[in-house]
Amino acid sequence: MNSCIGHSFSENLQSMKKPYQFRGSRCMVSATLSARGVGRRPTALLATTLIERQYACPVPHAVPSSIASKPRLSYVGQAVAGGGDGISPDKTTYGSRLEEATGGVLRPPPISRPDIDFETKLGVQFVEGREGILITELNELFEKVGFPRRDPDRLRVALENTYHIIWVRATKQSRLARQGQILGFARATSDGALSATVWDVAVNPAWQRSGLGRALMERLTKKLVEDGIPTITLYAEPQVVGLYEKLGYVRDPDGIRGMAFQRRKKEKTGLLTRAA
Repeated sequence: MNSCIGHSFSENLQSMKKPYQFRGSRCMVSATLSARGVGRRPTALLATTLIERQYACPVPHAVPSSIASKPRLSYVGQAVAGGGDGISPDKTTYGSRLEEATGGVLRPPPISRPDIDFETKLGVQFVEGREGILITELNELFEKVGFPRRDPDRLRVALENTYHIIWVRATKQSRLARQGQILGFARATSDGALSATVWDVAVNPAWQRSGLGRALMERLTKKLVEDGIPTITLYAEPQVVGLYEKLGYVRDPDGIRGMAFQRRKKEKTGLLTRAA
Protein backbone atom coordinates (compact mmCIF):
# COMPACT_ATOMS: atom_id res chain seq x y z
CA MET A 1 0.00 0.00 0.00
CA ASN A 2 1.19 3.47 -0.80
CA SER A 3 2.32 4.95 2.51
CA CYS A 4 0.72 8.39 2.21
CA ILE A 5 -2.64 6.95 1.13
CA GLY A 6 -2.58 4.52 4.02
CA HIS A 7 -1.61 7.24 6.45
CA SER A 8 -4.47 9.49 5.42
CA PHE A 9 -6.99 6.67 5.70
CA SER A 10 -5.73 5.49 9.08
CA GLU A 11 -6.10 8.99 10.53
CA ASN A 12 -9.54 9.72 9.08
CA LEU A 13 -11.27 6.34 8.68
CA GLN A 14 -13.01 6.38 12.03
CA SER A 15 -14.49 9.85 11.50
CA MET A 16 -15.63 9.41 7.88
CA LYS A 17 -19.26 10.44 7.72
CA LYS A 18 -18.87 12.72 4.70
CA PRO A 19 -16.91 12.26 1.48
CA TYR A 20 -13.18 12.52 2.12
CA GLN A 21 -11.49 14.60 -0.53
CA PHE A 22 -7.96 14.38 -1.80
CA ARG A 23 -6.47 17.26 -3.73
CA GLY A 24 -3.69 16.40 -6.12
CA SER A 25 -2.03 18.08 -9.06
CA ARG A 26 -4.27 16.24 -11.53
CA CYS A 27 -7.57 15.59 -9.84
CA MET A 28 -9.76 15.51 -6.79
CA VAL A 29 -10.95 12.07 -5.76
CA SER A 30 -13.74 11.36 -3.28
CA ALA A 31 -14.00 8.10 -1.41
CA THR A 32 -17.12 7.65 0.68
CA LEU A 33 -17.43 5.05 3.41
CA SER A 34 -20.78 4.55 5.11
CA ALA A 35 -21.00 4.30 8.86
CA ARG A 36 -21.67 0.58 8.52
CA GLY A 37 -18.43 0.11 6.60
CA VAL A 38 -16.13 1.92 8.98
CA GLY A 39 -13.58 -0.42 10.46
CA ARG A 40 -13.97 -3.09 7.80
CA ARG A 41 -10.56 -3.68 6.34
CA PRO A 42 -11.79 -4.85 2.89
CA THR A 43 -13.72 -1.59 2.39
CA ALA A 44 -10.74 0.59 3.24
CA LEU A 45 -8.47 -1.47 1.01
CA LEU A 46 -10.95 -1.28 -1.86
CA ALA A 47 -11.21 2.51 -1.67
CA THR A 48 -7.44 2.81 -1.34
CA THR A 49 -6.79 0.47 -4.25
CA LEU A 50 -9.12 2.41 -6.55
CA ILE A 51 -7.41 5.68 -5.78
CA GLU A 52 -3.94 4.18 -5.92
CA ARG A 53 -4.60 2.50 -9.26
CA GLN A 54 -5.84 5.63 -11.01
CA TYR A 55 -3.75 8.43 -9.54
CA ALA A 56 -0.34 9.24 -8.18
CA CYS A 57 -0.16 9.67 -4.43
CA PRO A 58 -1.88 12.98 -3.56
CA VAL A 59 -1.48 15.00 -0.40
CA PRO A 60 -4.78 15.30 1.52
CA HIS A 61 -6.05 18.79 2.29
CA ALA A 62 -9.18 20.15 3.86
CA VAL A 63 -11.43 21.88 1.37
CA PRO A 64 -11.14 25.64 2.05
CA SER A 65 -14.05 27.35 3.69
CA SER A 66 -16.08 29.62 1.45
CA ILE A 67 -15.67 33.37 1.69
CA ALA A 68 -19.44 33.38 2.23
CA SER A 69 -18.69 32.85 5.93
CA LYS A 70 -16.24 35.74 6.11
CA PRO A 71 -17.26 39.34 6.81
CA ARG A 72 -16.24 41.96 4.28
CA LEU A 73 -14.11 44.84 5.56
CA SER A 74 -13.21 48.10 3.84
CA TYR A 75 -10.34 50.45 4.59
CA VAL A 76 -11.42 53.91 5.74
CA GLY A 77 -8.43 54.98 7.81
CA GLN A 78 -7.88 54.87 11.55
CA ALA A 79 -9.49 58.27 12.16
CA VAL A 80 -12.80 56.97 10.81
CA ALA A 81 -12.50 53.52 12.34
CA GLY A 82 -12.41 55.01 15.82
CA GLY A 83 -8.69 55.63 16.20
CA GLY A 84 -7.88 51.93 16.14
CA ASP A 85 -10.31 50.97 18.90
CA GLY A 86 -11.90 48.31 16.73
CA ILE A 87 -15.36 49.94 16.71
CA SER A 88 -17.09 49.95 13.33
CA PRO A 89 -18.97 53.13 12.46
CA ASP A 90 -22.75 53.04 12.57
CA LYS A 91 -24.40 52.82 9.18
CA THR A 92 -26.22 56.15 9.59
CA THR A 93 -23.02 58.12 10.33
CA TYR A 94 -20.55 56.21 8.17
CA GLY A 95 -20.57 58.64 5.23
CA SER A 96 -20.41 61.81 7.28
CA ARG A 97 -17.58 60.53 9.48
CA LEU A 98 -15.55 59.57 6.42
CA GLU A 99 -16.06 63.00 4.87
CA GLU A 100 -15.20 64.78 8.12
CA ALA A 101 -12.12 62.74 8.94
CA THR A 102 -10.48 62.64 5.53
CA GLY A 103 -12.05 65.45 3.57
CA GLY A 104 -13.12 62.85 1.03
CA VAL A 105 -9.52 61.66 0.49
CA LEU A 106 -8.33 58.36 1.89
CA ARG A 107 -5.24 58.59 4.06
CA PRO A 108 -2.63 55.82 4.26
CA PRO A 109 -2.08 54.06 7.58
CA PRO A 110 0.97 55.05 9.60
CA ILE A 111 3.88 52.61 9.62
CA SER A 112 4.13 51.64 13.27
CA ARG A 113 7.62 50.05 13.01
CA PRO A 114 10.26 50.96 10.42
CA ASP A 115 11.91 48.33 8.24
CA ILE A 116 15.27 48.80 9.95
CA ASP A 117 13.73 47.79 13.27
CA PHE A 118 12.63 44.44 11.84
CA GLU A 119 15.99 43.89 10.16
CA THR A 120 18.11 44.57 13.25
CA LYS A 121 15.88 42.93 15.88
CA LEU A 122 14.29 40.04 14.00
CA GLY A 123 16.58 39.52 11.04
CA VAL A 124 13.79 39.84 8.46
CA GLN A 125 13.32 41.99 5.38
CA PHE A 126 10.23 43.22 3.53
CA VAL A 127 10.30 42.63 -0.22
CA GLU A 128 7.92 44.03 -2.84
CA GLY A 129 7.06 42.15 -6.02
CA ARG A 130 7.13 38.46 -6.95
CA GLU A 131 10.83 38.31 -7.86
CA GLY A 132 12.57 35.77 -5.64
CA ILE A 133 9.44 33.92 -4.51
CA LEU A 134 9.65 30.14 -4.80
CA ILE A 135 6.24 28.66 -5.57
CA THR A 136 6.90 25.49 -3.58
CA GLU A 137 7.99 27.50 -0.55
CA LEU A 138 4.97 29.79 -0.79
CA ASN A 139 2.70 26.75 -0.90
CA GLU A 140 4.44 25.43 2.22
CA LEU A 141 3.68 28.70 4.00
CA PHE A 142 0.03 28.51 2.94
CA GLU A 143 -0.24 24.97 4.29
CA LYS A 144 1.25 25.98 7.64
CA VAL A 145 -1.47 28.59 8.18
CA GLY A 146 -4.29 26.35 6.99
CA PHE A 147 -4.66 27.62 3.43
CA PRO A 148 -5.13 25.05 0.66
CA ARG A 149 -2.12 24.10 -1.44
CA ARG A 150 -2.53 25.75 -4.86
CA ASP A 151 -1.70 24.21 -8.18
CA PRO A 152 1.87 25.49 -8.86
CA ASP A 153 1.16 26.62 -12.43
CA ARG A 154 -2.02 28.43 -11.47
CA LEU A 155 -0.37 30.04 -8.46
CA ARG A 156 2.46 31.28 -10.67
CA VAL A 157 -0.06 32.86 -13.06
CA ALA A 158 -1.95 34.36 -10.11
CA LEU A 159 1.21 36.07 -8.87
CA GLU A 160 1.98 37.37 -12.35
CA ASN A 161 -1.47 38.95 -12.52
CA THR A 162 -1.46 40.34 -8.98
CA TYR A 163 -1.44 44.12 -8.67
CA HIS A 164 0.91 44.30 -5.69
CA ILE A 165 2.79 41.72 -3.59
CA ILE A 166 4.70 42.20 -0.38
CA TRP A 167 6.44 39.41 1.50
CA VAL A 168 8.91 38.84 4.30
CA ARG A 169 12.11 36.82 4.08
CA ALA A 170 14.69 35.85 6.66
CA THR A 171 17.99 37.65 6.20
CA LYS A 172 19.99 35.19 8.27
CA GLN A 173 19.98 31.60 9.46
CA SER A 174 18.35 30.96 12.83
CA ARG A 175 16.65 28.20 14.76
CA LEU A 176 13.30 29.48 13.44
CA ALA A 177 14.18 30.00 9.78
CA ARG A 178 16.73 29.37 7.08
CA GLN A 179 18.29 32.31 5.29
CA GLY A 180 16.02 33.56 2.50
CA GLN A 181 12.96 31.65 3.72
CA ILE A 182 9.52 33.18 3.15
CA LEU A 183 8.08 34.05 6.56
CA GLY A 184 5.10 36.19 5.58
CA PHE A 185 3.09 37.11 2.51
CA ALA A 186 0.24 39.35 1.36
CA ARG A 187 -1.06 40.47 -2.01
CA ALA A 188 -3.75 42.61 -3.59
CA THR A 189 -5.61 42.37 -6.87
CA SER A 190 -6.85 45.61 -8.42
CA ASP A 191 -7.95 47.42 -11.57
CA GLY A 192 -5.43 50.09 -10.61
CA ALA A 193 -8.00 52.85 -10.43
CA LEU A 194 -11.23 52.17 -8.57
CA SER A 195 -10.89 49.18 -6.26
CA ALA A 196 -8.51 46.64 -4.77
CA THR A 197 -8.96 43.47 -2.75
CA VAL A 198 -6.44 42.03 -0.29
CA TRP A 199 -5.80 38.27 -0.41
CA ASP A 200 -3.63 35.54 1.10
CA VAL A 201 -2.31 37.32 4.19
CA ALA A 202 -0.15 34.69 5.88
CA VAL A 203 2.58 34.63 8.52
CA ASN A 204 4.56 31.53 9.49
CA PRO A 205 3.13 30.33 12.85
CA ALA A 206 6.60 30.43 14.42
CA TRP A 207 6.76 34.16 13.62
CA GLN A 208 3.24 35.16 14.55
CA ARG A 209 2.80 37.74 17.32
CA SER A 210 6.05 39.38 16.25
CA GLY A 211 4.34 42.23 14.40
CA LEU A 212 4.85 40.84 10.89
CA GLY A 213 1.15 40.54 10.08
CA ARG A 214 0.42 44.12 11.06
CA ALA A 215 3.51 45.35 9.24
CA LEU A 216 2.54 43.54 6.03
CA MET A 217 -0.95 45.02 6.08
CA GLU A 218 0.28 48.54 6.88
CA ARG A 219 2.69 48.49 3.95
CA LEU A 220 0.29 46.88 1.50
CA THR A 221 -2.56 49.23 2.40
CA LYS A 222 -0.24 52.25 2.25
CA LYS A 223 0.82 51.30 -1.28
CA LEU A 224 -2.78 50.96 -2.47
CA VAL A 225 -3.86 54.27 -0.89
CA GLU A 226 -0.87 56.12 -2.33
CA ASP A 227 -1.76 54.76 -5.77
CA GLY A 228 -5.06 56.60 -5.44
CA ILE A 229 -7.31 53.54 -5.17
CA PRO A 230 -10.40 54.67 -3.23
CA THR A 231 -11.96 51.31 -2.37
CA ILE A 232 -9.85 48.68 -0.59
CA THR A 233 -11.58 45.59 0.75
CA LEU A 234 -10.79 42.18 2.20
CA TYR A 235 -12.61 39.13 3.53
CA ALA A 236 -11.37 38.19 6.97
CA GLU A 237 -11.58 35.15 9.15
CA PRO A 238 -13.87 36.11 12.06
CA GLN A 239 -11.13 35.59 14.65
CA VAL A 240 -8.82 38.21 13.07
CA VAL A 241 -11.38 40.92 12.31
CA GLY A 242 -10.17 42.86 15.36
CA LEU A 243 -6.65 43.17 13.94
CA TYR A 244 -7.90 44.68 10.70
CA GLU A 245 -10.21 47.05 12.52
CA LYS A 246 -7.24 48.41 14.45
CA LEU A 247 -5.53 49.10 11.12
CA GLY A 248 -8.41 51.23 9.86
CA TYR A 249 -10.65 48.63 8.24
CA VAL A 250 -14.33 48.45 9.15
CA ARG A 251 -16.95 45.81 8.71
CA ASP A 252 -19.56 46.58 6.10
CA PRO A 253 -22.40 48.49 7.83
CA ASP A 254 -24.92 46.20 6.14
CA GLY A 255 -23.14 43.10 7.37
CA ILE A 256 -22.36 41.98 3.83
CA ARG A 257 -20.36 38.80 3.51
CA GLY A 258 -18.59 37.35 0.53
CA MET A 259 -20.17 35.33 -2.25
CA ALA A 260 -18.25 33.09 -4.62
CA PHE A 261 -18.98 30.94 -7.65
CA GLN A 262 -16.99 27.74 -7.42
CA ARG A 263 -17.06 25.12 -10.14
CA ARG A 264 -17.50 21.64 -8.69
CA LYS A 265 -15.47 18.95 -10.36
CA LYS A 266 -17.50 15.95 -11.51
CA GLU A 267 -16.76 12.70 -9.79
CA LYS A 268 -15.38 10.15 -12.16
CA THR A 269 -17.33 6.93 -12.61
CA GLY A 270 -15.93 4.08 -10.59
CA LEU A 271 -14.04 6.25 -8.08
CA LEU A 272 -16.90 6.58 -5.63
CA THR A 273 -16.90 3.55 -3.32
CA ARG A 274 -19.59 2.86 -0.78
CA ALA A 275 -19.67 0.18 1.86
CA ALA A 276 -22.13 -2.58 1.24
